Amino acid sequence: MNIHVKETVKAKISSDAITPMQRKIRKLKRDPKLFIADSKAYVGAKKTLYLTRAKLGSFIFVILASLFVIVYYGVIASPRYTSQVQFVVKEVTNNELPVMGLGAIGATSTNTRDALILQTFITSAEMALALDKELGLKEHYQSNQWDWISRLKADSTQEEFIEYYQDHIRVVYDDMSEVLNIEVQGFEIEFSLKLAEAVFSISETFINHLSKNMVNQQMEYAQSEVERAYAKLKSQQVNMLKFQNENTLYNPEVQSAALVEAVNQLESAIIDHKTQLKSLHAYMREDAAEIRSKEYEIKALEAQLVEEKLKLTNQDSEALNKVNIDYKDLELNTLLAADLYKSSLASLESVRAEAFNKLKYLLVVEHPRLAEQEKYPKRLYNIFTWFIALILIYLLGRLIASVIKEHKE
Repeated sequence: MNIHVKETVKAKISSDAITPMQRKIRKLKRDPKLFIADSKAYVGAKKTLYLTRAKLGSFIFVILASLFVIVYYGVIASPRYTSQVQFVVKEVTNNELPVMGLGAIGATSTNTRDALILQTFITSAEMALALDKELGLKEHYQSNQWDWISRLKADSTQEEFIEYYQDHIRVVYDDMSEVLNIEVQGFEIEFSLKLAEAVFSISETFINHLSKNMVNQQMEYAQSEVERAYAKLKSQQVNMLKFQNENTLYNPEVQSAALVEAVNQLESAIIDHKTQLKSLHAYMREDAAEIRSKEYEIKALEAQLVEEKLKLTNQDSEALNKVNIDYKDLELNTLLAADLYKSSLASLESVRAEAFNKLKYLLVVEHPRLAEQEKYPKRLYNIFTWFIALILIYLLGRLIASVIKEHKE
């Protein structure tokens, strides 16, 4: 009994001998949870939280969400820098006349159509993939250096990447000035500048390629027409040469004229000889040698006349009139083929002359430049917008809860 009392007294004396700080340290070593639960700070915080929750109720969630928004946009959100380029799409020569009156409603110029095509191309998947190939755009957006809310997730699909790219580029076309304004976003200043330069370079290549394709198609068509017309002309010339060789004549029309002239001369000679024969009959006998000779000459001339006329009007294939008609057809077809060939050559030269005038180029209004400060996210604007949205959601929730409670009662 005395030994137990002595040990108790001894323990009390040793307990009184240590300082309050040493007692706290000993308690922390024995049971850390109990040490924190018994601390005045924990008790005070717990009491304050209880009183706050009792007073604010469910509005505490709005406050907590607002605090998260403030912390995120104030500290965590990664800055995004922008670089922009402005340019106008122009043709080397634009001869379009302005449309007046009611016809101007809904009418668009060539430059406007080209700018709208380029606007669609810049926000397309083709541009996103081209930028990824040239700059590694997807890898830049997925870097772990940026906060997990702002960056593109690591396992994103191609569709998600394209959608993310479209959300981080802005393309605006001004109808009045025909200026196309492009603003790109990047998480680094230098990268945003490279991105804007790459967008401009790829756009310039695209519009040049588009115009060259149109010119090349027109040139190819005009060239094919020339080749087709030339082949037809050569075919007609070969047919004409073959026809001349088969009929052993150069120009049936000239030969026909010669035959007609010969027929006329024969008819004139026959008339002269018959006149002379009548004169001889006036003072000579019928069996006179001169009369007989003149009659033979007249018969010979008449036989020759019949033979020459047959050459012109015979029904067989050798007749010169038929040969002349066939030759006329061949000659007409050859002339038409020659005219078509000349027209095709003129068209080809016209397309060549217009090819340069239809080339397009980009006239730069504002070159890309380095950003000096971040533009996104708009921290104060986003904080204020989220706070208003949370309050509206809270009020809407309370209203719905009140309506449901009233209907239950």
